[in-house]
Amino acid sequence: MIKTVPVTIYVYAYFSRYASPGEAPQYMPRMYETTDSDYVLVDKYARELEFEVPENVADYTPARLAAFAARKAAIQLAAAENIKEIDDEVQKLLSIEFTPA
Repeated sequence: MIKTVPVTIYVYAYFSRYASPGEAPQYMPRMYETTDSDYVLVDKYARELEFEVPENVADYTPARLAAFAARKAAIQLAAAENIKEIDDEVQKLLSIEFTPA
């Protein structure tokens, strides 16, 4: 099945605040407008994008499951790192000898 989506692409000239005076800008397409003073709007294009999509929503299931698995693994890794930091701090506190004054 073919889907069509209307999009507007904004092309900006990006002038880095760290660039030398007179240095050429970088040109960047964006999907949104910006009022940032580092960007100057060069042109705006309205287009329609066509792309093939699966007939059945279930065709997305393997990709969605893979994305959830990757997200879960990242969360587990971050949690393990945080737990290790906490355990290290607890061990430091437990190793301090108490000497009454």
